[in-house]
Amino acid sequence: SKATVSVLYWTVFPPLKKNPPSSNKKMSSLTFSYLTLYARGFPPIMCFETHGVECKENPLTMETWPAMKKTGISPFGQLPLLECEHGVITQSQSIMRYVARKVPAAGGKDEKEGIVSDMLLGLSEDLWGSLSQAQPSLFAPKKDPEGVKVLWEETLPGKLSYLEAFFPKGQQNTFTSSGKTIGELGLWSLLHILVLLKPTSLDKTPKTKAFYTRILNLPSTQKVITGKTSFGDLPSFFVKAE
Repeated sequence: SKATVSVLYWTVFPPLKKNPPSSNKKMSSLTFSYLTLYARGFPPIMCFETHGVECKENPLTMETWPAMKKTGISPFGQLPLLECEHGVITQSQSIMRYVARKVPAAGGKDEKEGIVSDMLLGLSEDLWGSLSQAQPSLFAPKKDPEGVKVLWEETLPGKLSYLEAFFPKGQQNTFTSSGKTIGELGLWSLLHILVLLKPTSLDKTPKTKAFYTRILNLPSTQKVITGKTSFGDLPSFFVKAE
């Protein structure tokens, strides 16, 4: 029943508690650490910049990360990580949900928008998983050519077609009233990675392409992708197949 589905959903995904943000959205003292790549740290960076969240940026390289890792600061030995008033948060989506608890617009105006945002955040994780499995990367430059072909001819077009049909009736380029929830920003980050790999990847999904273009043109987005944050120019973690 619908009631049972609702109970099951909120058991797995409890609603976010939203605390009123301060006027400058400064959340105690935040430090965000990540490798300077278009990868797992990219969506949180988009959240910080889009919602004006002040934090100290700590760019890392493959040469500087091992020393930090040895300190044990990261609970799972992974990046990205955010140092906040509660300690250390790791995992990209956990960091983004922290932002949503602090900035109401990031989590959606109501429960319905919060659900939509969570669904889009989940889809972004699916897209990342599909890319990780088949697409060559800086650390795994050789992948099965047949797998790459299936990725771009079947897997990604299939996921994008479902996304195209998910837009609310009457909406062409947004899923929520603000158009800037953590789910939308997380999704946009993965779409940007797709476009970097294949500029025509969104051409057959006009609503999705309009959504991508809208967020692309935000001043906060331009600041990130033109290298004007402390992370500088971000090379792509994934690379084009040879």
